[in-house]
Amino acid sequence: MIEAAVLKEAGEKAAALHKQADDYMAAALKRAEEEVLRDLYNKIQEEVADIHGASTRSISQQETQARHNLLLKREEITKSVFYQVRLRLQDYTQSSSYARWMLDRAKNLAEHHPLENSTVLLRPVDYHFAVEFDKIFGQKCHIIADENIHIGGFQMMNQGAGIFVDETLDSRLEDLKPWFYSNSGLAIQ
Repeated sequence: MIEAAVLKEAGEKAAALHKQADDYMAAALKRAEEEVLRDLYNKIQEEVADIHGASTRSISQQETQARHNLLLKREEITKSVFYQVRLRLQDYTQSSSYARWMLDRAKNLAEHHPLENSTVLLRPVDYHFAVEFDKIFGQKCHIIADENIHIGGFQMMNQGAGIFVDETLDSRLEDLKPWFYSNSGLAIQ
């Protein structure tokens, strides 16, 4: 009986020790499992962050390249449009409307600005207007051919009065560029 009781008690203690060992192993395994899962989670988060960063950089580079391509295309379109307008203006300078415009602009200028000792610059091809300009200005001006006027029109300057009037088609065309960029629908955001 004692032997049975001792064996029973030993069996119970052994069972308790086995249970305690199993519980300890289960807890240790659970901690190890949680640590592995935490490490894996952190590694996955790092990978996701790396992928996100690489994607963001790639998208940014693609956006920059696309913006650059758009700017080049906008410039190409702008040059083409302004080249076509320049050709039309050059055709216009061959018309009687151009001659009327030149003389009307000269008359308007003569009415509003002191002309004594002024210099009028004309495109060399337009120098034939000098006779008419002399009549309009009353021969108070010096009329000079200027190679820097390419399309047409004229400039008048009077240093003594501090006046410079630019009636060239060249400058009018150039002045349209900001308006064109704003209103053409070619703005790049």
